[in-house]
Amino acid sequence: MRTTLALSMLAVLSLLVARGATQTTTSKLVSAPMRVEQVKPNLYVIRGPFDPCAPGGCSARNADDGLLHEPGDVAVRVTPEGAIVVDDKFVQNVPDVMARVKSVTSQPIKYLLNSHHHADHIGGNGAVMDLGIEIIAHKNVRENILKNKQPGAPRLTFTDQEAIHLGGAEVRMLYFGRGHTNGDTVIFFPDLRTVHTGDLVIDGMPVIDYDNGGSAIEFVTTLEKLMALDFDTIIPGHGRVLTRDDVRAYIPKLKTMNDRMRDLARRKVPDDQLSAQLKLDDIGWAHTVSTGTFMRSIVRYRNELAAAR
Repeated sequence: MRTTLALSMLAVLSLLVARGATQTTTSKLVSAPMRVEQVKPNLYVIRGPFDPCAPGGCSARNADDGLLHEPGDVAVRVTPEGAIVVDDKFVQNVPDVMARVKSVTSQPIKYLLNSHHHADHIGGNGAVMDLGIEIIAHKNVRENILKNKQPGAPRLTFTDQEAIHLGGAEVRMLYFGRGHTNGDTVIFFPDLRTVHTGDLVIDGMPVIDYDNGGSAIEFVTTLEKLMALDFDTIIPGHGRVLTRDDVRAYIPKLKTMNDRMRDLARRKVPDDQLSAQLKLDDIGWAHTVSTGTFMRSIVRYRNELAAAR
C-alpha cells in the first residue's frame, strides 16, 4: 500500500464505519473525555476520549455506527522510582495523557513502551521524545514507523523479549509472532498477573494490517502463546479491561472465522459478496467497533486463507 493508505491504517480502530451503517453527519451519542481507571494496585489504564463515528465526531466520511470510538488504551505502571507507560495515543492526545499520568503519580515517566506502530496508539511518540522520555519497542515496530514515515521512531529496540526493572517492579516486553501486524508486543506485568496486548486483543473483532505484516493464520498461534503466560487480567488495545476467559473465547472465534473464510475461498465466492456471506453474528463480531475496518481488508484476508489451503 502506498504511504498515504498505510498511514490511514494507523488509525484503524479509531476511524471505523461499521458494515451496513447509513451515512450521516449527526449522532445521538455523546462524546466523553479521557478518563483513568485503576486496574490493579499501582496499575492504571487511560481510556478515551470517546467520540461517535470517529475522533472529532461524525462527518460525511465517517458514518454513525451507533458506537463510541476511542484511540488505544494506555497503561501506567506506578513505582516509587518512576512510571512505566505503554503507548501514548494520537499526538493531539499527549498533553491530556501526561495530565492523566500526573493524576495518579508524582513520579516522572521513566520509560514509554510501544505495543505496535499504529498512530492511534503511538502517534504521540515524537512529542513524548521531546519531553526526554525514552521509548522502547520491538525492532519491527521501529521498522514500520520508519517505512510509514511516522515521527518518533524508538531508539531502543528488542527482538524476542526485554525486561525493565524499576522501583521493585518488573515489566516484560514479549514478542510472540505476527497477528494484527508483524510487531505486536505483549507487555506483561508478572507481579500483577496482567498483560497489555495492544491490538492482538481488543473489545471488538480482530483486524489484520496486511501492509505491515499482519496474518490471520499466525494470529491464532500468537494468541495461543499469549495464553501460556500466567495472567488473569488484560488491558486490550481498545476498550474495557478484559479477563483471561475473554481471550480464551477469542481464539476459537478467530479459528471459526478463518474456517468459514476458507470455505468461501474454496467455493470461489466473488469479492463483492465476501462480506455478506462471512457469517459473524453468532460469534458476536457482526457489529463491533472494528468490524468496518476488518471488512476493508476482506479480499486480502480471503487471499491469505486461500493460499494456505
